[in-house]
Amino acid sequence: MQDRYIAQRIGINVDRQRCHVLDISTGGVRMQAPPDSRSLGAEFKGLLVCKAGGADIRVIVRGRIVRVEGDGQTVGVQFAPMPPSHQAAVNAIIQMLERLEIEAAFEQARQPKKSPPILRFAVATAVFGATFGIAALYLTIR
Repeated sequence: MQDRYIAQRIGINVDRQRCHVLDISTGGVRMQAPPDSRSLGAEFKGLLVCKAGGADIRVIVRGRIVRVEGDGQTVGVQFAPMPPSHQAAVNAIIQMLERLEIEAAFEQARQPKKSPPILRFAVATAVFGATFGIAALYLTIR
């Protein structure tokens, strides 16, 4: 089983038609189905285009359709063996997606968490009550 990465700003051009890539791994892609390529076992060839994270990577991929999902609008494509330079380009896309995932998780962790309004109200009421109680105690002691 290979790690799959959600494809951000990655498309694939098949027969002069751009299709959206949903996720990618080193062994294939899950993508929007091209109109003429919706049958299991169909041969596949496309230009994988990645324009995310400052990258502009283009690589020709070949394979076959190994899965057709739902109403035929989504297909899974298994890559055929490819030259080392093409595999390096696919790996570069995946590494860039890994980096984007890490950066997004880090950014989300840096965002301060907002407490629910009821909790903020309860804390404010408790602080006000404690302040009022201390003031009353001070005036009583005096």
